[in-house]
Amino acid sequence: MEYNIYCDESCHLISNDSDYMVIGALSCPKNKVKKINNYLRHLISNYSLSDNIELKWHKVSEKTEKLYLDIITYFFSQDDLKFRAIIINKKTIDNNKFSQTDDDFYYKMFFTMLRYMIIPTNSYNIYPDIKDTNSYYKHQILLNYLRNDFFDYNKKTIKKNQPIRSYESLLLQVTDIIIGALSYYYRDLNTNQSKINIIEKIKNNYNESLDVSTTYNYSKFNLLLWRSKDDINKI
Repeated sequence: MEYNIYCDESCHLISNDSDYMVIGALSCPKNKVKKINNYLRHLISNYSLSDNIELKWHKVSEKTEKLYLDIITYFFSQDDLKFRAIIINKKTIDNNKFSQTDDDFYYKMFFTMLRYMIIPTNSYNIYPDIKDTNSYYKHQILLNYLRNDFFDYNKKTIKKNQPIRSYESLLLQVTDIIIGALSYYYRDLNTNQSKINIIEKIKNNYNESLDVSTTYNYSKFNLLLWRSKDDINKI
């Protein structure tokens, strides 16, 4: 089966005011994308909002809260939609030790996040949100690493890794919402009640703690709380 994977991140820069970086992705069978997009547009139309509205975590407000809650409910009700994220405490990153840049580390984590979403018997189109002017070039390097890891020399498993703008894809916007909620949770913010309500909706549907890594076999909503080797060796 062919899948689309939509990727985004929050607070990935070391200079961001958050201690946590969240990189995540939403997968969907390619043949179900149109159906799901149509339903999302139907949800948006129920709230008399513009057809051109871009769903973004930073746009959560009392006015849009119910729509975003409906989207979270819809995500958890659809077996075709699956989410995975890797959460990194940026205080534990030691780039100097590994002679790498912040950007190198970011793409290594992107690889780690995607690596366990890919099954060689399927095929995948990966659509990350455009991060900066180097996004296309860096994601082609990442694409080569992924293909080499899966011995995908005929390019049938990972067909493309094509950065896009979030306004081009409703499913990428849903990814932004879930990642934004996780980032808000790990930053321990509580200034926006509408955002808190959305996080509670995720927690109630997930039915597990957001503070521990998910078991590998749970693919619907999978979280990896990344730890450095030095941190693990302290145990």
